[in-house]
Amino acid sequence: MDPASLWPQEGVREYGPVPAPVGWGPTSSSSSSSGPIHRQHSPASLLREPTQLPRPFTGTAAAGMAANVEQREGTIQVQGQGLFFREARPGSGQVRFSVLLLHGIRFSSETWQNLGTLRRLAQAGYQAVAIDLPGLGHSKEAAAPAPIGELAPGSFLAAVVDALELGPPVVISPSLSGMYSLPFLTAPGSQLRGYVPVAPICTDKINAANYASVKTPALIVYGDQDPMGQTSFEHLKQLPNHRVLIMKGAGHPCYLDKPEEWHTGLLDFLQGLE
Repeated sequence: MDPASLWPQEGVREYGPVPAPVGWGPTSSSSSSSGPIHRQHSPASLLREPTQLPRPFTGTAAAGMAANVEQREGTIQVQGQGLFFREARPGSGQVRFSVLLLHGIRFSSETWQNLGTLRRLAQAGYQAVAIDLPGLGHSKEAAAPAPIGELAPGSFLAAVVDALELGPPVVISPSLSGMYSLPFLTAPGSQLRGYVPVAPICTDKINAANYASVKTPALIVYGDQDPMGQTSFEHLKQLPNHRVLIMKGAGHPCYLDKPEEWHTGLLDFLQGLE
């Protein structure tokens, strides 16, 4: 099955930019929702993230707004191209380990900021870094190292990790980003602390022997209303050291439907890696 066939098309009910939690970001809203976030969208052009960047926090501002969390954003050079990133870390400066967050084709690093995932990870003591993948978000000018739906060289994410100086990270990989994360995960000598695939594409392009060789702990996440989630699980379950989190009533971007369940399950998994 073509992965693109499972992505939302124009005029179809989908998920848009998630409202920023109160007190997170340079502006805040007086209300927030703890339930599933559903939006009715018009053409795909309206699904793009805003091009205006939020003002960067100073350490003091971040501490006041997000329980002693510091945030920065910028651009790194990866294989000769610029990639945008957002980072949140504990204000204390003491970091347990790093978490690298990727995203799907309709989303960007801003999704993880607005959902509160960057903040929650930093409050729990982790260095959380979300990038905009090549050709998407604020990395639109960067050329992807492989066509959509094909495996990118594992060296691409290795270069991202090196440029951000993350050390062995946990990689969170929804949907489209599977084309980047799976080659990195299965590369010989891969330095990954943990892997959190969320219904990624390209799982059928990894053979059984490569899955079996992976020693990295994995948390496989998907919504039970997502056909791609079940399809990807049939391949990912070959990972020798995995746990599964199935979100009842959730669709493809299940973390948007069930944000509290997502954060609770993720933090529990990360705690088990220490």
